Amino acid sequence: MLYELEVLETRRIADLALDARKVRDQLLEKVPEADLGEPVPARGEHNLTGSIGLIEVLGSQPAVLALQQAIMALPRDIREKVWALACAGRGDVGIDDWEETVASAVLRTDDDITADLVGEPDLHEHLRKGLYMLGATSVPGDG
Repeated sequence: MLYELEVLETRRIADLALDARKVRDQLLEKVPEADLGEPVPARGEHNLTGSIGLIEVLGSQPAVLALQQAIMALPRDIREKVWALACAGRGDVGIDDWEETVASAVLRTDDDITADLVGEPDLHEHLRKGLYMLGATSVPGDG
């Protein structure tokens, strides 16, 4: 399903996405939870800022620019597979639907794929999970 180069490129994108997420989280670090308008979770620890997309605000940050440029520099076929992996890792599609998901990426523009990937706050986790689901890593997050 994925060649070694595609796995390596996906891991590189995941690492850049983690760097971009850290920048994003630092920006939101000082926002009081009450200002986010979310209910207090019943149990466990929850990151209320996790679902907030800030691409407009973060678009000029070096880590976000590096992620965007790395995605745009990928050959089209690898970019489509990275997008499909993110969909699988997010739980939007099952790994049994891999071929159909990659085929649906063909219908998307380069700008749409890039915007979807860069705008995803949890891209790092989704890509790692997608790689794991495809059997490209032995454990989730294995790099």
